[in-house]
Amino acid sequence: MSVSVARGPLDVSALRAGIPAVMAHERLLPVHPVLAPLFGVAPGDPGLVRGHTVVCSGSAAMSCALAVMSAPTQAGSWAGVVGLPSVGVGAAAELGVVLSRTIFVSGAPSPSHAHSSHSSSSSPDMAAVISALVDGVEVLVLSRRVVGAVSAGVMRKLHTRLQSRGGVLVLVGDPGSVSADVRLNASTRMWEGLGDGHGHLQRRQVSIELDARRRGRPTRADVWLPDHRGGLSACDISPSDNVLPLRRTG
Repeated sequence: MSVSVARGPLDVSALRAGIPAVMAHERLLPVHPVLAPLFGVAPGDPGLVRGHTVVCSGSAAMSCALAVMSAPTQAGSWAGVVGLPSVGVGAAAELGVVLSRTIFVSGAPSPSHAHSSHSSSSSPDMAAVISALVDGVEVLVLSRRVVGAVSAGVMRKLHTRLQSRGGVLVLVGDPGSVSADVRLNASTRMWEGLGDGHGHLQRRQVSIELDARRRGRPTRADVWLPDHRGGLSACDISPSDNVLPLRRTG
């Protein structure tokens, strides 16, 4: 298991100084301007409620989670990403994530270990790392394998601590025993740039649907994730004849 920021290793214990107390008027974190309409706020306004749990699912779940992280890190918040070794640091930076404020923990338990008969006490190192991050970051991103490797009781305690400190928990995939306040289903619609046997991928059109508690109906938006620059932007054109869906061939 390795813990690092973009510039090198980080002693997780250094984060135990924690984040400052959150005042009532600071109960919201900012969201990316493109995601703002989904959350029912104007671009530039905060809209991510501290203490909430956000679940990202669908074929573009990982990119969606990075997009959720981008605005808080730009505003000065620290973020932690645990158990997602396939996350590209370059891709995160292109989406606006401030790498100098992001801690990546690449280690993750194997599926067999996560579902072993000793799961009630499994992966104590992972639980310790998450515990340290809970005290020092405001956005914590966990994979479903990490959630599955930590016992439900320990996960509830860590979740409660994060909520009490005003942090936001972002889960990628199945949330397991953790209750979700906001669900973001990000589904790939198509990639642009493929021709008839030629071309290269330029950008991906993703449909994101947000479903939240105490909200009358879900909201939906089509976005480019990533766009032609690797970032996130609003979908400003309709699919054309040269935009083809990718199909699994094997």
